[in-house]
Amino acid sequence: MDYGRGYGTWQRIEPGGGAVLKIVVANVAVFLLQLVLIRTSFTDLLALHPRLVVTRGYVWQIVTYMFLHGGVFHIAINMFIIWMFGRTLEQVWGSRRFVLFYFACGLGGALFSFIFAYNATVIGASAAGYGILLAYAVLFPNQRLLLWFFLPIRARTLVIALVVIELVEGLTVSDGIAHFAHIGGMAAALIFLRDEYQLRRLRARISSAFSRFPIRFSFDRDEKPRDDTEKVNSILDKIAEKGYENLTEAERRILERYSDDSRDR
Repeated sequence: MDYGRGYGTWQRIEPGGGAVLKIVVANVAVFLLQLVLIRTSFTDLLALHPRLVVTRGYVWQIVTYMFLHGGVFHIAINMFIIWMFGRTLEQVWGSRRFVLFYFACGLGGALFSFIFAYNATVIGASAAGYGILLAYAVLFPNQRLLLWFFLPIRARTLVIALVVIELVEGLTVSDGIAHFAHIGGMAAALIFLRDEYQLRRLRARISSAFSRFPIRFSFDRDEKPRDDTEKVNSILDKIAEKGYENLTEAERRILERYSDDSRDR
């Protein structure tokens, strides 16, 4: 995919230090354990059984199911999505916020499984993966991706198509795939992003109201973060339209400084 020609490369991630890498390694490690312990109850004990969570108190399953997979292709596609798109989100938000987002999407998938698949068994990081795809499409709606490595498609169009497909198949097909867990992950992602947007709007309105007074009030530690946020939003729009390579050196420095500040908070 050619997403990396744009915004996906503006912040450095130290090898071995990124949250995305650790998540991928954890998933692979658990999958290898599944293979080694295939004749035991390891997978069954950690997979999400909504009915058992309610009746027997297996509450750990709402988290552990995210690290289990049903085969090589299953884990390969999930790790591909998390690695390709998750790195960009981590660059935008910082590691701590990305990890919170990742688990929020996984929990959203678990919640929808309780509602729509109460008697089913659910495994996989797909809910988090679909949430990551949605967040990427929200941040970079016009970014062109290569579907199946040859079909160009915008991120927004891809995610809309995925939502429709998951809804239709979830309602009409019984194929053993946790379609509503995928939808739950995307719903959690949307709520996560919406809350952030609403907080920014509220903060902007309060700051705007106080800016009319002769005495200035600041809700930040200093004035630079607010200015930088406005500049960053403008730069991200430019990246979505023209690509990262068309940024000036000053714009690249603003992005690097902003990413460093976000990681430290």
